Amino acid sequence: MSNLHNIFPKVAIVADQMTSFGGADREMLSILKVFPQADIFTVLFYSEKYPMLKNNVYTSFVQKYTKIFGKKFSRHLKIFNPLAYESFSFEGYDLVISISAGPAKAVITGINQPHLAMVMTPPRSLWDNELNARASKFHKIYRWLSNILNTYLRVWDISISKRVDYWSSNSEFVARKIRKTYGVIPKVLYPGIEERYFEPVTSNDIEKVKEKYSVPEDFVLVVSRLYDYKRVDWAIRAAQRSGKNLVIVGEGPDLKFLKKIAKGDSRIQFLGFISDDEVKALYTAAKVLLFCGIEDFGLVPLEAMAAGTLVFAYKYGGVLETVSQGKSGEFFENEEQLVELLKKLDERRYNKKEIVNQARKFSEEKFLNNFTEYIKQIHEEESSQLAQ
Repeated sequence: MSNLHNIFPKVAIVADQMTSFGGADREMLSILKVFPQADIFTVLFYSEKYPMLKNNVYTSFVQKYTKIFGKKFSRHLKIFNPLAYESFSFEGYDLVISISAGPAKAVITGINQPHLAMVMTPPRSLWDNELNARASKFHKIYRWLSNILNTYLRVWDISISKRVDYWSSNSEFVARKIRKTYGVIPKVLYPGIEERYFEPVTSNDIEKVKEKYSVPEDFVLVVSRLYDYKRVDWAIRAAQRSGKNLVIVGEGPDLKFLKKIAKGDSRIQFLGFISDDEVKALYTAAKVLLFCGIEDFGLVPLEAMAAGTLVFAYKYGGVLETVSQGKSGEFFENEEQLVELLKKLDERRYNKKEIVNQARKFSEEKFLNNFTEYIKQIHEEESSQLAQ
């Protein structure tokens, strides 16, 4: 750690808007173990969602708009992204790292300031036609306006990619997307889960959590932010059709839509946001984790596997690199196949030790070692260029 601090004494980390805690934020927390004094820049920051964060956080002018129009209004402000990200100043910083599934890589750095873009995915709203507005009564208007705006923002997204000096992706799946979109070959750095996810949860702690949230003895689990592309509606319908109790952990703009899908079914529980320790207890107690969305990597399945819990995942994206078919989970290609998997579910067919061992291939320790080595490579390349 001290060696890296000597190489890059002052580091800036740039994130997409920080309004709800997710996978990119977990990766940022891992990186802060390497650069604990780094400053954080983001267009929008809800500090109550990040009580663990003690670093300096600098926000853009967009933060002021939410105080005037309310927090929900922030979803409509992507038109200001070019102005917001390009307004940040990085004078005095030795290294800039953007961690982004959106436009954070748009920042402007100096000629001798290396910029590493750790790309979770090229922005889905631009390149995957993702809207995340189906729960709104104005979704048709949003789609029409989004189609117009995205034409402009795709041009901008391609142009800002020229500002990046070094690239990394969180999976081979995303590496292919980056090559397709920006024409560059990134370094693949698999994220990792913390050691605490491998620590066993006592039966007493599990019972406390189940009692607190009135969770049934036999249930299947979803842990996810509630967005369209997460396809939690698949999990709800599949659980209903297979007669399973479903517990859903997470929050997001799709909540009303999903509750409408559930139709007040007592077997479907929405817990909202709960603590990490409580999630760990539910991972351990659940019969299986359902993972229905297209994820570029997906930390949640690994967290569940670290508890020895089976994963049923949609057969596409980063999970194909992390979940082992027939050993730590099963794949499905549509809702009908998920229903059949749930009907035939027998977790006794799987070895918990094998499931945990699969998760250990993606530990935080391995990620930090690979990340550290890549930072050293960047320094060597920068030093070589300056010496010429």
